[in-house]
Amino acid sequence: MPVAGHITDRLNAWLAGSLPEAEAAEVRAHLASCPACEEECHLLQASRAVLWPQPAEDPRPWFATKVAARAAEIRPRPVGAPWWRVAFGGGLLAGAMAAVALIVVPLVQRSQPGPRDEMILAQRLDLFEDLGIVQNQEALEDFEVVEVLHTLQPEGRP
Repeated sequence: MPVAGHITDRLNAWLAGSLPEAEAAEVRAHLASCPACEEECHLLQASRAVLWPQPAEDPRPWFATKVAARAAEIRPRPVGAPWWRVAFGGGLLAGAMAAVALIVVPLVQRSQPGPRDEMILAQRLDLFEDLGIVQNQEALEDFEVVEVLHTLQPEGRP
């Protein structure tokens, strides 16, 4: 873990020779003045001397096949090919959406009166008003009764 003011995070890059010259000069100057970073640098050089002399070897030709077979044993594939799962899941989703559309849409349409329903209701209301006028037509024609209504006296009944 790099400490503020120290260069331990750049030591590996400096030892590998991958730092730009300006940063490499900073690291050399810091190592000359900081015994903790110098000790860290000596430890890294010793570890590199142990680890890096190992010869690089290519893996055997069957290595990748063997690793893939072992991985398949540890984590078995799900039943059915992945495209079956997607197709079946998509079919269920489409079927559910169709069922919802077939059930909900007619219910919503029934609850909202359409223009045709409003027209029928208006026609029936007009007929009902006309019926009320026709039923009261006979009472309005008998003007003699209407003329004397204001002269009638109550007979003791409320």
